[in-house]
Amino acid sequence: MTVWLCLSGGNALGAYQAGVFQALSEHRIEPARIAGASIGAVNGAIIAGNVPEQRMPRLLDFWQSTADDGFSPAAPSEKSRSTLQALLTGRPTLYRPKLPGLWSTLPFAAPDDSLFDTQPQRDTLERLVDFRLIGESAGVPLAVTAIDQETGEDITFDSRCSALSVDHIMASTALPVFFPPVEINRRKLIDPGVSANLPLAALFAEAPPGAVTCICVDLFSTRSKAQRSLGSALGRGTDLVFAKQSEHALNAMKRRLANGRGPEIDIVVLSYENEDEIGMKTFDYSRRSVDTRWALGYRDGLRLTNAFDQRPPRRDRVEIYRMAGERLTSWMEDRRG
Repeated sequence: MTVWLCLSGGNALGAYQAGVFQALSEHRIEPARIAGASIGAVNGAIIAGNVPEQRMPRLLDFWQSTADDGFSPAAPSEKSRSTLQALLTGRPTLYRPKLPGLWSTLPFAAPDDSLFDTQPQRDTLERLVDFRLIGESAGVPLAVTAIDQETGEDITFDSRCSALSVDHIMASTALPVFFPPVEINRRKLIDPGVSANLPLAALFAEAPPGAVTCICVDLFSTRSKAQRSLGSALGRGTDLVFAKQSEHALNAMKRRLANGRGPEIDIVVLSYENEDEIGMKTFDYSRRSVDTRWALGYRDGLRLTNAFDQRPPRRDRVEIYRMAGERLTSWMEDRRG
């Protein structure tokens, strides 16, 4: 089975993707291609930029270094404290406040283009990723996406076409307002999450040469319980902004690929779902939250490996499935339900 991996953006939620990859790796399911957006590009670079035996240790290193050990024993207050700290003082291995930063909004202050300096993340990536491996013909091809800040054009950088560097990953994580744009080839690039958070189009820019199973690990879900607080409403709004992008991308991809002849394509969607999150969950780096997301990803990855052989009967050349508990269901039937 040829497997491709598609990793969405979601900032601190990305530990879920690491857990999914751990389960796949333990079952010797190695991706033949990877596409990543934002934190998905970071996870993808760590996977593609290391030899197989070093991938899990480097992913663990990254997520352990980002986690905030904190001091509060109560989960909700710890999450809120960690989020507030991440927004005020940054994370040591990812980003730090800069000057003038927020002060640039005051009259007569010097202008600035972001709140934080991302040099710590650059240093972390250069320590954990061997970009020479990504460019090798025998390595795992990696595609990362970004947006041209001035023209709004979607940009894809594919290691099969040209070598990737830390700049390409930094560009994909340059969330507007929070993090500064990254200049590549005289273009200022930003995080693609504002328009295409699931980089499916980067993987299927051209038809695959043979049958393929594409595992999409999306960090947001269209499904949730009723909202009972302002915080949960904020979190739900964030989910829908990004999850609906993914839904549109999946539907568009199915329409484009279903016509005509070609190899069979299975797209399997794993969505991070956890009701025990706060509204600003994408900036919650508390140790408890990082560990929980990793564990849930590992659980869902194991469920996926067990469900591969029980997929619903194929109806079209291109099929989209979603994990529903411990089984795979048809995307369309799941949406109707």
